[in-house]
Order: sequence, then C-alpha cells, then structure tokens
Amino acid sequence: MNRVIVAPVPPEDGMRAAMARVWEIYDASFAEMQVVLRERLSTHPAFGPLIRDTPVDEAQEAVNRALLRAAMVDWEWEAYWQDTRRQAAGYATAEIPLASWVELVNLFREDMVTRVFAAAAAPDVQELVHAVNRWLDDAIAAFAQAFVSANEGVIASQQQAIRQLSTPVLQLRSGLLILPVVGALDRDRLDQMRALLLEAVRERRARAVVLDVTGVPEIDTVAANQLIGSVDSARMMGA
Repeated sequence: MNRVIVAPVPPEDGMRAAMARVWEIYDASFAEMQVVLRERLSTHPAFGPLIRDTPVDEAQEAVNRALLRAAMVDWEWEAYWQDTRRQAAGYATAEIPLASWVELVNLFREDMVTRVFAAAAAPDVQELVHAVNRWLDDAIAAFAQAFVSANEGVIASQQQAIRQLSTPVLQLRSGLLILPVVGALDRDRLDQMRALLLEAVRERRARAVVLDVTGVPEIDTVAANQLIGSVDSARMMGA
C-alpha cells in the first residue's frame, strides 16, 4: 500500500513573531542542547553506534543553523525543508527505521518545550509551544517524505536484483541458451524474463533457446501467451 505524506507548507504570517522568539531560545541553548541530545542517544539501540562512529561536523552544523534561522526568522522555509529532505535521503540507507527518527525529533521537542517554559513569560508560552510543534511537525513531514521515497527506491532496486538472480539465462554451449523458470509468474516477472532473454540472445548470438517451465506450479492463459510471445521474439532475432 502506498503511503501518502503531505509536504509541509509555510506557517501563516501570524506565527512570525513566535517563531522568531523560538529561534532565539534555540540559538541561545544550541551547544548545550546538542550535548544533551548526543548523551541521550549514545545508549539508544538504533542511534548509539551512529553517534559513537560519527564525529561532530561543525561546518555542517553551521550550515544547518543558518538554514534554520533563515526559515524561522526570514520565512525562507523551502531551503530548510529541501536540506532536511537531502539529509533524510542519505540516512535512508543507515538501517535506522523512520520511527526511530521520529523518536529523536520528539526527544528534541521535549527539551525544546522545557526551555521555552523556562525562558518565556507565562502569557506567551502557549503560542511559543505551538510554534515549536509547527516547526518540528513540518520538519518530520519533510524528512519522512524523502526517507520513504529513498527507501522505496532501495527496495525497488533490491527487487530488481532478486528478479534477475531468480531468472538466470544460462549458456549450455555456444549458440544454445536455457532459461529455467521457477516459481509463480506475474506480469512484472514475465516482462523481466522477456527482456533478459532477448538481451542474452543478442549478446551471445544464440541460435537456439530452451524455456524450462517445469518449476512453475501453474501457467494460466495470460502467462502462456506472454511466454509464447517471448519465444516468437527470440525467433525473430535468429534463435
């Protein structure tokens, strides 16, 4: 089932003052918050190894802070979200599930809200907490959007590799190929088999092809017609 994640949109202009104040609180506490977060994550089952093996990149942190300030103060959100998406796509191969990344953001949210309560006057707290939640909820949306997309790309590549490995075209001798087919046949796999077969006929200049379907539990009319079509195409190429 496809997962739909709504892309974030800039907050309404009425939140500008609150967001700028949240930035001030965050910026003043940045160094301490980073230390606290790294300490909390150092024993986390998913993030612990990543934290221990990855040194602090001060140059990248400076870039991240500049983008965040431009978003929260100057209302230039798209560049910040785009950088968030870029980082998410990179982290998608780290074998850390999306739920753990959301957990990380919520740990940060907890610390940020605590600091808002400590720094802001009582009448302003609710508005500032709302701004914190809007900032981090939108960041999660941008991150998740790219993370899921990148993961789906990795999965698609893996499935493609599995299909190729599960449908090998073997050369028995010069000019003779055999395509042993094992398992159920669906449209995607039949299309994959056809492409692999014709590519092998062309590259190896085959004069004969054997399709071994004894390992297929059931062949319906559609599958049979596609197999016949593959044979006809191979014949037209000289096999």
